[in-house]
Amino acid sequence: MVSAQTPQLILASASPRRRELLAHLGVAYTCVASTAEDHPPPPLPALHEHLPPLPVDLPADDHPTLIAWRKADDISRQHPNAIVLAADTEVVIDGMVLGKPRDEDHARAMIRRLAGRVHTVLSGLCLLIPLAYGVDGIVYEGRRALFDLVASRVRFRPLSDEEIAAYVALGESLDKAGGYGLQSGGAALIESIEGSYTNVVGFPLPAVARLLRTAGITPPVDPIQAYAAWLRSQGKEPAPWPTQP
Repeated sequence: MVSAQTPQLILASASPRRRELLAHLGVAYTCVASTAEDHPPPPLPALHEHLPPLPVDLPADDHPTLIAWRKADDISRQHPNAIVLAADTEVVIDGMVLGKPRDEDHARAMIRRLAGRVHTVLSGLCLLIPLAYGVDGIVYEGRRALFDLVASRVRFRPLSDEEIAAYVALGESLDKAGGYGLQSGGAALIESIEGSYTNVVGFPLPAVARLLRTAGITPPVDPIQAYAAWLRSQGKEPAPWPTQP
């Protein structure tokens, strides 16, 4: 367990959704956005073998947990005495990763590919902890790394070209993997979700809470309660289909 002098927790993210969801767990943290995706460091072979297994075929460099590690590692080097949490979310269909669209034409093409079909949303998590704090984890360069990976299956309803164009015209597609955001107008595109709802938003609360507890940080709010409070804060009703937080 981490000692009574628990170090600062940093969320290595500029995402407002991740900030909101972590805040609803009730933990104290600060945010520092990473630029590691612009200049990714080479992966460490010792870490590669410890990444969680992927439920779909993807190139090794597209593993979302590896991308989360890059973000966490970037911020951890700037703040070596902090605990650093990072996440990366990918939309996968037909063995392809659908990242953020280049423009509105690209966004429409992405959503057309997803329409009427099931795709997988993967969120990789990485928590880096200073070695001085005696917790389990993969040791490298004076730090311990903890990983997790969460997968959800999302079914889009069939969509006409007019519906796709109307959604993209809302202007929320370009900064979201797969070209849609569940937390906003993109919810109207979805027929059902199997697995974690907050994973599709980009920050799977139950897995985040487990990682934090492993590092000795116990969130004061249960993930189910945090999920419900976040929905209320967004003015949303619970999903019409059975799902998990």
